[in-house]
Amino acid sequence: MNNELLRQNYFELFALKQDYQVDKHELQNTLRRLQKQYHPDNFAAEDAEMINQALVISSQINQAYTTLSEPLSRAIYLLQLHGINIDLVHDTKFSSEFLMAQIELREQIAEAESNSDFDVLERIEQNLAKESSALDQQIGELFSAEQYQKIKELIKQLAFYNKLEQMVANILSSM
Repeated sequence: MNNELLRQNYFELFALKQDYQVDKHELQNTLRRLQKQYHPDNFAAEDAEMINQALVISSQINQAYTTLSEPLSRAIYLLQLHGINIDLVHDTKFSSEFLMAQIELREQIAEAESNSDFDVLERIEQNLAKESSALDQQIGELFSAEQYQKIKELIKQLAFYNKLEQMVANILSSM
């Protein structure tokens, strides 16, 4: 079994350039190839240590894929590779403009939910997706320019929009 895989960062594991922009098709193809190669069932006839190693590697592959496939987790991971940690739980400082916009958005969501206004919620969901997409593009540009410190604020905003998108999606699915 190849223990070298466990020492590789996620980009190396998937043979991808260490960049914010990833080819999702290539990512999925590599996932399938790695899963096929290192699936624990392939090692069922081996000793317990080999099976355990296969489980660890398989878990690493899945974790790497999950991280690299989502823009928010990929951005956070890339910053970590550049020695910059971001704490989305405790670092809650935002500009007053951003906070006011979020308060207004939450009020619109709450009002639309209480009125069971499916159309308004769908529009809000679409607008949130547009905002996330715009942030995704800005983050990509800043990574390309190696402006890592500037990315932190955008990542926090993207995380906020992701939470709101999930909240709206949950409301819509329960209607």
